[in-house]
This record gives sequence, structure tokens and C-alpha cells, in this order.
Amino acid sequence: MSFKRCIILLADGSKHDVLSELIAQGQLPNINKELLAEGSIRRAVTVFPSTTGPAHIPYLTGCLPATCNVPGIRWFDKKLYHNFGHGSVLSFGSHGRYRSYVGVETFRINSDMRNDIYNVFEILPRSYSIFNSINRGVGKRNLTKIMRMWYWYYGHLTDRWKFVDGCGFKKAMKVAKKDIDFLFAVLPGIDEYSHMNHPKHGSTIEQYKFFDNCVGELIGQLKADNKWDDTLFFIVSDHGLSATHTHFCVNTFLEDRGIKTFYFPLIYRKDCAAASMVSGNGMTHIYFRKEEGWSGHATIEDINSMYPGLLKELLAEPAVDVIAMRDRENNIVVWTKRGRAKVKMEGDRISYFVKEQDPFGYPFDAARTTLHSSREMLSSTIDSDYPDAPYQLAHIFTSPRCGDLVVSATPGYDLRVKYENPEHRSSHGSLHKEHMIVPVISNIKLPDVPMRTVDIFPTYLKLMGYEAPENIDGINLN
Repeated sequence: MSFKRCIILLADGSKHDVLSELIAQGQLPNINKELLAEGSIRRAVTVFPSTTGPAHIPYLTGCLPATCNVPGIRWFDKKLYHNFGHGSVLSFGSHGRYRSYVGVETFRINSDMRNDIYNVFEILPRSYSIFNSINRGVGKRNLTKIMRMWYWYYGHLTDRWKFVDGCGFKKAMKVAKKDIDFLFAVLPGIDEYSHMNHPKHGSTIEQYKFFDNCVGELIGQLKADNKWDDTLFFIVSDHGLSATHTHFCVNTFLEDRGIKTFYFPLIYRKDCAAASMVSGNGMTHIYFRKEEGWSGHATIEDINSMYPGLLKELLAEPAVDVIAMRDRENNIVVWTKRGRAKVKMEGDRISYFVKEQDPFGYPFDAARTTLHSSREMLSSTIDSDYPDAPYQLAHIFTSPRCGDLVVSATPGYDLRVKYENPEHRSSHGSLHKEHMIVPVISNIKLPDVPMRTVDIFPTYLKLMGYEAPENIDGINLN
């Protein structure tokens, strides 16, 4: 069957385990009756960093964020920073030298993405976007282009995220009345209440129930308009979360060791030796200035030469779970308290060499290089605490904007203390399964196989009779 339209509701921050528990308890009756009776709920691996914005990219392009050169909600471009001068204020703009998609720079994410990566709004002519920042080509069919910032600011000040989600659903129901090809709507309430409290707090659970009620109303309208039978319907998430009990400041850690650090919002500091760009608070990119300047990557050998003992001291921190960096042979060195490994990606093949003990606790042999396709790596690690981690790490380093050092936080901790208002009591962004496993609910039976969120894009295009672009990371699941 070829579907005439596709509707995707992104329930920001919804967790696979929480959704499954609520469904089993009968607390999400509309999702259970209208979707799961004939459809399916599956788990998928999202992207690293597992954070709002970059983790929306797979559903709309079939690509990982690094493929699009957007390696986080904050990044730093060493080459441009070197070329245009560091510590100087050329204007009130960053000139692409650094970015934070928290605030008005959200509007820059589309122009920051590679031009040869096409999103669904450029493929399907009658596509609509609600509360979504990844929307190049959508034009006037972006129903919240400017007002999205107002809704977010209002929700931030009042904590009335149920109101924001409700407004999003009202717009979705209005769009569904039209003759459309595609609708992508981001509903932020579950994520926001999780950050304010924790993923299983009463206010968060109530938002799941509110979401379910709205889904029931939307599907009821589609049925009344005789559109349901040829509508492809998905509920997805961009990341999980874990409750946060301790905040660790990476910037303070560096500056306590005499390394003056550039970070948001202190972006006009002069003569910095490092930059730290936190995403979701569960990961950060760290960039180092070498003797010859900012241009060029700093390898593990460079970092050890410039700052002896720094990496061991950083890894000794309870908040730090995984660190990764390049070596001079262009391997990715992965280091945890459990052990070390080297990862290298060549095409679709991943070489994985464990030194002494596996850093992720995988059952791979030490002192032996194992070769995997990216899909074999996914299948062999999806049930672990670090699903797909070697592939995700190898891939993020393909972005020219990736840090010299990538840090992933231990669950229960995050990597940002200053300038976080309100305080986050839940965090995401890391490589841990609590952040990387997300639900995919649909009104069709998806195969029960290991999948990534990048696979949803080519799957719905195929079901609608379209071919996906060739330069994507996802595969058709059907």
C-alpha cells in the first residue's frame, strides 16, 4: 500500500521504557488502541550527541548530525576561528566561528547544514512544520517560524509546557484538515518537565497522558475526514534522559589547571587556550589551541604534550564516563575507567581494537582487532549499556566541527553548572543507553530488528512511493 500522507509527532524526550510501562498499565489508551492494535512500538538508537535539534535531523534527512556538519547544539569551528581572529569582536555575529542553537541562533541551523543534504521539506512539496527548527525549504508552510521562540520563552517563564504542547496539537489538527504530504510537529512538554524534575516525576507522567489525549483527538479527526486509512503515522523521540544528582563544570576543571576556556555565554574572552561546547549537558566538545594557533586538530599526543596528566585527571572525575580523541594515525582513541580501544571507520567497515579491557564492557576479545559493518556493530551492541557507541563516536569525528576531545558524562551527572537556569534535574546527550535508546511508534508493523532513527526517513519515503536520496546514512526497514 502507498500512503498519501505522513504525520510524525516528535514527543521530545519521551523514553522507550517509560512509554512501554505506561502503555502496559493502560495509562495511554489512545496510543494503545489507535496505533498499537494494528501497528508497533520499537526501540531505536538515536544519534550522538543525543540532544534536541541535532537529534531531529535523522527523521528529516536520513543522516546523522555529523554528516550534516552539525555535531551538537553548540560547536566551535577551529579553522574559521583561526582565520578570522580569536578574541576579537568583528561584529555582533559569530561569522560561523562558533554556534549555540539555544536561543536566536536556532535560526542558523539550516544554513549551517550541508547544502547537498536534502530534507523532507525539499522533497515533498506539501510539507508542514510545527515547533521544528530543521526546516530548510519549508517556506510559508513553517507555521511557527517566529512564534516558536515566543512559545519557548513563555513556557520557560511560566512552566506551562502543557499549554505549549496544546497549541502545537491545535496547529497540527488544523494542518491535517488540508491536503498535505507531510507534517512534522515537535512537542516539547515531556522533555521540559523531565528537565525540571525527572523522567518519572508526576508532572512528566501527566504530560505523557496529555500527549495521549491529544493523539486521540488528532486521529479521531483524521478518521472523521476519511483520511486515516491512507495516513502513515509515527510517534518518535529524539533522546532519552536520566535523573541528574550532580553537576560537574568542565570549564572550571580546565581553568583550575590554568587553561583559559571559551564557552557560552562568555564568548568574547580573549587569549583562550581551549573551548568547551556542551550539548544536552551530557556531552561536550573540547577544542585546544596549539602553539601554531587554532587551526588543525589536536591529537591525543598533542594534548598529552601540552597538558601532561590532564586526560587522566579528567577521566578520574566521577562525572566523566567516556573520553575520545584522535591519534596521529587518525584512529579514534576511546578511553573509560574500564579500559581503552581504538576505532576507525572506513566506508561501512569499523575496525575495533581493544587494549587490555573493553571500555564499554563489550564481549570483544582484547588485543585483537575486530571488523564490523556498521549494522553488525549496531546488532552486537544494542542490548548493552552503550548501544552503537563505536559507530557513533567514529562518525561524529568525521565532522570538521567536531572537538579535539569528546566527553560523555556518567548517568546521574552532567557537565554544566554555570548559567543553567532553571537548574536541570535530568540530562541527556551522552552515549549511555538511558539517553541513546528511543521509542518509535507507528500505525504499521515495523520489522523487529535493530534500527537507528536515521532509518525512519527512507522508510516513510518508500511507503509513500518516493526514493530517498543516495547520500544518507539510513536504510529502508521494509
